[in-house]
Amino acid sequence: MDLTGRLHVVPPPRDELLVRDPAGVVAPDGAAVGIHNHRLYAHYGTAEFVALADRLVTRTGTRLTVMDLFGERSPERVRLDPSPERFRDELATLPGVTVASDRGDRVRYRELLAGSRFGIAPFRAGCPWAMSVIDCQGMGLPVIAPRIGWLGEHIDEELLFDSLGEAVEIVQRLTTDPEWYLVQAKRAHASTVDLAPARVTACYLEAL
Repeated sequence: MDLTGRLHVVPPPRDELLVRDPAGVVAPDGAAVGIHNHRLYAHYGTAEFVALADRLVTRTGTRLTVMDLFGERSPERVRLDPSPERFRDELATLPGVTVASDRGDRVRYRELLAGSRFGIAPFRAGCPWAMSVIDCQGMGLPVIAPRIGWLGEHIDEELLFDSLGEAVEIVQRLTTDPEWYLVQAKRAHASTVDLAPARVTACYLEAL
């Protein structure tokens, strides 16, 4: 079926509260804080993230903030899929890892992003989109990501990895090469420019 001119994909806009001029971004001076702001379901590849978190904190001195996006779920939801609680508790035991919540407050969420120096994408197979990645990039945070799905198309090539070892090497460079870090911060921010609300609205109206 030829869908040329009949199918339009319009992405959601970035949150303008979560946008920061990359000129104000400060490069890490040695060890830095990374943030993982994604759901901790098993099918998001969280087991792989736990393995990476362990390597990063033990081999690079990196500290990690892991967002607890669910809080206390109902017993019924936990019975359906207990993996978020299991991974949250496992991550909380790792030295250098802090499990944090924004308590549903977007200002608090911005503060957590602003206190970080890079983001870590989910290991979700065939990932079609990740608004949390856009949140980081809008704040000028480089995001490292496995080379899978949309992540492999959207993230800067130099921040993609095919193994945990490569991921560790990228983080080491981000935290020890200020000039390269600032280049990546600008690229991250620039990758969200077309997601500004006005531009997304124009694309939507054009599709109509």
